[in-house]
Amino acid sequence: NGVDEDDEHGRRAIAFVVTPGRVESGRSVVRFLFGLFDKNICQIDNLAVQVLTDTIQLAAALSPVRMRVLAQMHEPASATSLAPRLGLSRQSLNYHLRELEREGFVELVEERARRGCIERLLKVTSRAFVVDPGLLGVLADDPAQTRDRFSSTFLLATMANVIRDVAVLAERARAVEQPLATVTMDCEVRFESPASFRAFSDELARTVTVLAAKYNAASSHARRFRVVVGSHPIVTKSASVAAEEARRNQRARRARTRARTRSSR
Repeated sequence: NGVDEDDEHGRRAIAFVVTPGRVESGRSVVRFLFGLFDKNICQIDNLAVQVLTDTIQLAAALSPVRMRVLAQMHEPASATSLAPRLGLSRQSLNYHLRELEREGFVELVEERARRGCIERLLKVTSRAFVVDPGLLGVLADDPAQTRDRFSSTFLLATMANVIRDVAVLAERARAVEQPLATVTMDCEVRFESPASFRAFSDELARTVTVLAAKYNAASSHARRFRVVVGSHPIVTKSASVAAEEARRNQRARRARTRARTRSSR
């Protein structure tokens, strides 16, 4: 059918994102979900994930060679030790390392004397990197243009905004050496049918609405937070299986088009 199994009913990932803030467990669906989460409430590690917000910085990392270099640098390494593993000359690798260091992807950990030279050990600055959808500018999707809460387009546009806003907040928090208060929860739920998924979604929406009304403060000094709840089917098929299904579907569509053309003559 061209989509992953259980797409209409079955396993779906449920995610909560609060930026930045605290969530209290309520009744019904929320209590049930809290029992499923591996990590209930956590504070974001501002150094764990770096969001790329600059086109020049992004271009510096898009090279396949530099991606391979970054993948090898979660532990301190030098051009001398990395070059043989990557099949590159030390001079070529040094060039890539300088560019990655200039754009903030790697940082100097240690300098030490080695055979009459200074060996520089570097390490990646973050555990992972995420691209800010805002780099697309006017080409980026706007959730305001799609208000259907069951639309995948609306989910993607909303999550893109979450990435953009958290990137800005995390950068500002780092600049003043302050933690950024956020909470993220993730779990899997199995639904017997599309109807049960709809019922779950409706009950979840009502519960979140009740909690929002309960904790929403009218005072002028209260800090505003954004709460996002999203759900999507679990990816269960490999890329090759999905591609083969897409090819079969395309052949079937062409066959139907030819059949309609012949019948109309």
